[in-house]
Amino acid sequence: MKTTEPKWWHSAIGYQIYPKSFQDTNHDGIGDIAGITRRLDHLTDLGVDVVWISPVNLSPMMDHGYDISDYYQIDPSFGTNEDFSELLHKAGEKGIKILMDLVINHTSTEHPWFKAAMADLNSEFADYYVIKEGRENGAPPNNWRSMFGGSAWEKITGTDNKFYLHLFTVGQPDLNWENPKLRQKLYEIIRYWLDQGVAGFRIDAIAHIKKLYEEANLPADGPDGLVTTWEHYRNACGIGEFLGEMRDETFAGSDVLTIAEMDVPDPAHWEEYFGGNGYFSSIFDFYHTPYTIQDEKYQEDPAAFVDLLKRDLYKKQVLANDRVFFTNFLENHDLSRMPDRLIPQADIGFGSITAWSMMYFFLRGIPVIYQGQEIGMRDYPKDSIDGYLDLATHNSYQDYLLRGYTPEAALAKINRECRENSRTPMQWDDSDFAGFSDTTPWFAVNPNYPQLNVAQQAATPDSLLAFFKKITALRKSEKLASLTVYGRTIPVLQEVSGLVAYYREREGSRLVVIANLTATACQIPVKKAINEPLLNNQPELTQTKSYIELQPYQSVIWHETGGESLDT
Repeated sequence: MKTTEPKWWHSAIGYQIYPKSFQDTNHDGIGDIAGITRRLDHLTDLGVDVVWISPVNLSPMMDHGYDISDYYQIDPSFGTNEDFSELLHKAGEKGIKILMDLVINHTSTEHPWFKAAMADLNSEFADYYVIKEGRENGAPPNNWRSMFGGSAWEKITGTDNKFYLHLFTVGQPDLNWENPKLRQKLYEIIRYWLDQGVAGFRIDAIAHIKKLYEEANLPADGPDGLVTTWEHYRNACGIGEFLGEMRDETFAGSDVLTIAEMDVPDPAHWEEYFGGNGYFSSIFDFYHTPYTIQDEKYQEDPAAFVDLLKRDLYKKQVLANDRVFFTNFLENHDLSRMPDRLIPQADIGFGSITAWSMMYFFLRGIPVIYQGQEIGMRDYPKDSIDGYLDLATHNSYQDYLLRGYTPEAALAKINRECRENSRTPMQWDDSDFAGFSDTTPWFAVNPNYPQLNVAQQAATPDSLLAFFKKITALRKSEKLASLTVYGRTIPVLQEVSGLVAYYREREGSRLVVIANLTATACQIPVKKAINEPLLNNQPELTQTKSYIELQPYQSVIWHETGGESLDT
């Protein structure tokens, strides 16, 4: 089966919901499943047909639901299993498919398996987790660092020298995928939710399920004496055996969408991991996530930041042609908001946000919108570290202090890069608490909500929300589906700094996408007058016989079937 064999998800437009912050309906300040059901019309109007919901399973919420204590139950803070069934039904009536977040690298310490393991380290459940003997001096088995800071090992209470592994928080013990019985338990969970009617899964932290345990301490890479050693627990040698078995036991033969949270650096292995016969349908494309334009080195030359990103973008898009489909995004629950991360502060506005949005939305792959992105929600910097709730945020803050940052500098860095920036409640209207809830929310609403909200933009014809609907409508156009879904990505004008430009080409037809991602106008040479733009984020397009002039942050898309209009 080739990756170009049509699948329903090839043309999908995705939307990620962080349920704690989407819509509260039961007056407790926490978003819930009924709130998602209530807002389905918003998603339909936006042009969304696939919704990925961050975890709603039973959880003590040490990591906001990514620490699951019962895979078969909906957490009461989000509602009931019946509420979830109703959401599946109502969404299906509107042509929207639902993806669950599948968290199977680790459980919560409150999961019955872990409790049974701790009660008896000789029981079968102890082998469900990664448990090792500590060093002779009582130190952890090795000096691996948790991704959330501190040692990745936690001493087991009541033992002389036993530790369990947690690559994330101390409340998220890693599962032992080497145990075939444990793997079968996980496959039963997957099959259960597929039987309930979910259309597939976004699969969390799946790159870490294979561990290559190393007894020796490695050279420390920080003042904490610990080391981050990806080769031992990210895409580690042998992981394919687990992923292939999971696919064959659960997904194979069914028309589901599986999107893995993992990077596959070597393009030679892409088809092995995702695509027609891959372990998954798609993976996220993280080419932009390590970077922010707020880094000091880009302050004087923001175009250099754009050029850095577009090199990786072009490379991956060209290599994906006729092979695989990435999942393309600019925001998610683990990142600061796109405008604050990718656009100089002085330039943030309708033009710059729409230029970036047009650029990524027509790449080969599945475009995903994160809740609030469609109205341009912004970061909410805090005056004190106490304004943040996430354990990972506080661990990072302490690490910066350990590395010599002043408290002020550490907080400034947190404010720039903190993933909690994307977790403020959704801004629906200008009523109290932004229409998210009628009581104090679990996390503070951004104070800009009276000026920036869905209701205000829905009533404004030239709003960002209205333009997003134009973007999704063009992407879903039946006339252009062959291009927007299956067209090859051909980078052009690569030498023009600060500009991202590409063709989507198929069978003699071409979609041209040009985005000036800087505050400087630029002239683009043309061979002939271009067709009337299908989409233009500015009122006009200046052109002569020999060039078109893009204004700051102007992005234009047009269609052509004859010779090239650009002089490339």
